[in-house]
Order: sequence, then C-alpha cells, then structure tokens
Amino acid sequence: MIRSLYPVHYLLISLALLALAGCEKVEQTNLVNQKNMFLQSILQVEDAGRMLQSSQLAQDQIDRALEQMDQGLEQAFQVKQSFLERLDARLPQLYTKVFIPGVEQYRLGVESSDRGQQLAGLNLLLEWSQYWERQRSEIKGKLAEMNG
Repeated sequence: MIRSLYPVHYLLISLALLALAGCEKVEQTNLVNQKNMFLQSILQVEDAGRMLQSSQLAQDQIDRALEQMDQGLEQAFQVKQSFLERLDARLPQLYTKVFIPGVEQYRLGVESSDRGQQLAGLNLLLEWSQYWERQRSEIKGKLAEMNG
C-alpha cells in the first residue's frame, strides 16, 4: 500500500534535490577552477620562457620573467591529479614529474646563472613540449567540453 506524502516529505525531498544540485554546481566550479589553473600554469611559464629568450636582458626583465614563472608554478602546484587524469592518462605523470621539475630546475638555473641546471630543466621541458604538442588539441578539446 502506497502512503500519501505529507507536506513535510515534499519539503525533505525538495531539500535533498537542492542539495544534490548544489553539489553539482560546486563540482562544476571546481572543474572550472582546475581548468583555469592548469591552463594558466602553462601560459605563464611559456610567456616567461619567451621573455628569457632575448640575449640582451636587463636584470629587472629577468626578475619579471622569473616572477611570472613563479606564478605559473604556483598555479601548477594547485592542479589536482584527479583533474589531470580526466584529460589524459599520461598527463598526471608528465605534468608533475616532467613539466613542474623542468620549470623549477630551469628557473633556479637562471636565478643562479648555473648553465648545467638550466640545461637539465630545458631537457625536461623539451620532453614536456614534445608530449604537449602531440596532445594539446585533444586536451584542449576536453577542456572546452567542461562548462566555463
């Protein structure tokens, strides 16, 4: 026998549905934040790298490029593995074990004028860039599918 729902039951059901909708909205906001941090980390580092390619840089230009690289790293450290896994199976490993250490080594090498450390960082970044160039379109397509 089906019992009729009392108004309080309708209220509880409505609240439960609202809570579920709220969770979905929070999840979507988290995805958008992760997406932005991921993309910004790469853009910040790429822009800083382009700034450092000039042969005649003043110290303030180097400092600005290093600061921008630091901002990219700050973004990179906030990107979660679970987010990267949604985009490509290899991305979490390459992002955390190749991209980030490559940026760190290169950045420290520039700061300390250590060519060996710069080259070690550049070698890692070369490995990253080879992967990124092959997968960029596919990953950006998946990112575009995420609302926001």
